[in-house]
Amino acid sequence: MPTFYRGAGVGTYWHMNNARINGFTPQVPGMSPSIDRLKNHIARGTSASPYVSLTRSYGVALSYAIYGSRTLASQTNPGYVYEIDLSDPLPVGLQLLDPVVEIARSVPEPTFSISYQHDGLPNFLLGIVNPRRMGRYLKAPYPQPPGSIGTNRPPNLTIELEAFVRALRDAEILAAGNIPAARVTNRHSVF
Repeated sequence: MPTFYRGAGVGTYWHMNNARINGFTPQVPGMSPSIDRLKNHIARGTSASPYVSLTRSYGVALSYAIYGSRTLASQTNPGYVYEIDLSDPLPVGLQLLDPVVEIARSVPEPTFSISYQHDGLPNFLLGIVNPRRMGRYLKAPYPQPPGSIGTNRPPNLTIELEAFVRALRDAEILAAGNIPAARVTNRHSVF
């Protein structure tokens, strides 16, 4: 299996608790995994879940390590990027989930009246990718055909779409279960 990464911004739990010593555990290890918990973990940042977020991208982990907290990483107070080796066989009780695949299994057929799809402009997705800098795209009124008398409102944003986009943005893989310290092969200081 490939190397996975996890960024730890200054002052975050994994910044203050070295996973090379303790491994990674979910915040609520006894909680049963579910599709709703998975979507909330990704789209809402719910840390009270049975998951540990990992990424396939060193660049994503680097961004979280430097910018992922209220305190910017610096030379005197660096963030950390952990490297995790999850080669076969996986540790007992650990399951890796691709959130895009898991969510795709749960969405309704295209003919259903309620869909995870948005009804806005293409740049609506930019607002989901970066709501702090591009949130204006989330609020822009959705376009309507000429002669429509529909209510002026922002485009539809479902938790499924939000979780899809953010999982893709972060090259995210979820670990359900504990990652032993022996599988955490490195902790890089970054700023």
